[in-house]
Amino acid sequence: MKGDEFFVKIASRPPLNRLHPAVGTFFKDYLRGEKPTAFGDRWVINTHFPPYPGRAFDAMAEQFLHPSDGRRLYSVTLAVTNRCRFRCWHCYNAGRSQTDLPRDALKSLAGELQRLGAALVTVTGGEPLLRDDLEEIVGAFDDRTCVNLNTTGWGLTAARARALKDAGLFAAGVSLDSPDPREHDALRGVEGAFAAAMEALAAARQAGLYPYVVAVARRELLRREAFEALIRAALSGGAREVHLLEPVAIGRLASRDEVLLTAEERRCLVGYQLEAARRDDWPAVSTFAYLEGENAFGCGAGLGHLYIDGSGEVCPCNLVPLSFGNILRRPLEDILGDMGECFGRARPSCVARPLAPHIPDA
Repeated sequence: MKGDEFFVKIASRPPLNRLHPAVGTFFKDYLRGEKPTAFGDRWVINTHFPPYPGRAFDAMAEQFLHPSDGRRLYSVTLAVTNRCRFRCWHCYNAGRSQTDLPRDALKSLAGELQRLGAALVTVTGGEPLLRDDLEEIVGAFDDRTCVNLNTTGWGLTAARARALKDAGLFAAGVSLDSPDPREHDALRGVEGAFAAAMEALAAARQAGLYPYVVAVARRELLRREAFEALIRAALSGGAREVHLLEPVAIGRLASRDEVLLTAEERRCLVGYQLEAARRDDWPAVSTFAYLEGENAFGCGAGLGHLYIDGSGEVCPCNLVPLSFGNILRRPLEDILGDMGECFGRARPSCVARPLAPHIPDA
């Protein structure tokens, strides 16, 4: 379905029928660059948004309807561990503590995140599947929050995928940085990584999870032939969406400014998303370059979005490794208050790019 057609479908129904006309026009214009996808009895704009209809989508809509001067979260990237057996070329988590948060602390955190309004939580790592209590952590969220998983795919068996689905997981995003198995394995630092990713996509699809691919957009991948090969690989695994991330000079890429995409290359990212929105033979393509553009939502790092790492450090984003405190030592609401002093408004583009050179050991 075209994005503007989807807007017409939902705009006359609660809660969006109460949107201010100006906000409605903004959302309709934004959706022209998206390709909402039917998935079961719901629709997915992309994995930046909860599925429609549902309580999590309504919670998101309420943030449009009732802006608040207080700290209210929309989305959280939650690393349940920093541990990982892979050695990915771009890893933003390199060098972080290998001590995991206790299960009970994560379950308590789930309730706190929901109290603060988080409509979307992406569980990640490290490799989140290394935790044998992951299903219990996912199950700590009720349906006010859409819970997605980002994984290398290693360990996402058919049984594990079904268990996570039963616990309340909605979507599984699997890393795929190249359509070439040997190149993907090399980029991820583990032989068999490509095979594991494709098997994980199949397991997610068969379990009824929304399956999507997460790819770090090296400039080589943006070449037409390479990108179309990635699309074919994603489709062969049953992916409904390809989520393109940009490399940032932090973690294992610290001081590697040559990996940053140029303005023209970022426009290419957006171009692929817009092309996917027009085509019936491609999955949806989602990019932060479009979502965070100056005519869209902007970068909400530290404002409506935050990152909590596997040891409890709270940062504006996984790409902005500036901890404002640890949830084991300070109340999350107090940490958010301090963060708001520095991140009090949305930015017109990703804040990690200009900040990375100024963050020690980023």
